[in-house]
Amino acid sequence: MPRARRTPTPAGAPEDGQSHDRLSSVTENYLLSLYKLWEDSMTPTVTQMTDALKQLPPTEGLGTSVPSVAGMIRRMQKQGLVDLGADKRIRLTRRGLAGGEDIARRHRLAEWLVVRLLGMDLHQAHIEAHQLEHGMSQELEAKLMERLDYPTKSPFGRPIPGSGEPNVPDGALTLDQAVMNVEYVVERVPEEDSQLLHFLDESSLIPGRRVSVVEAASYVGVMTVSTEKDRVPIGYNVAQQIMVLPNMPTGE
Repeated sequence: MPRARRTPTPAGAPEDGQSHDRLSSVTENYLLSLYKLWEDSMTPTVTQMTDALKQLPPTEGLGTSVPSVAGMIRRMQKQGLVDLGADKRIRLTRRGLAGGEDIARRHRLAEWLVVRLLGMDLHQAHIEAHQLEHGMSQELEAKLMERLDYPTKSPFGRPIPGSGEPNVPDGALTLDQAVMNVEYVVERVPEEDSQLLHFLDESSLIPGRRVSVVEAASYVGVMTVSTEKDRVPIGYNVAQQIMVLPNMPTGE
């Protein structure tokens, strides 16, 4: 039976695999957002954290004013989950990073549960996963990993913590950096905006699908890409959020 691979321990993470107490759903949502920013090499201010939290579904019931976020960060600091440095930037502690990995793994497994096992559309997965992640036990998590054949990435292309998948694959670049008329494979797409996801799904601009840039007009902020389904105009602001890899021929 295949076994899940462990990712190298990130800086500041527990080295002994120790477990931690289940945190509140609000705290887990903060840790998930901070963990995603950490994956993207971002160390946010309270204002940037507020903007990140606004991308979560309204059903999560989070207060997203700067004062409320600042208050929650202070509480998390007292819990030993984050540090707020002299530069006013929020950094995950060892315990906070372990908690972020835990909730990110549950969230991304829940996305696969929704898409692969329940047959829901991709643009619904992120919202539904937020409903499922907080109540997922370790036993259910282990069963899901087994049933899903130990996935290494979420349906949107982000690595599942503990799988050994790197945060950014070698050779990856954003679609706005792609060379024209060169074929790439979509590696990662943004998951927070369900309307954008619906458009990307309908346009076949999702992980695993081939894409190439056929027209680029940076001066007006729009490019045209050729997908497996059609030619699609997209804004550079969207292309900057889509990660691709060169489509290497078989055998290379």
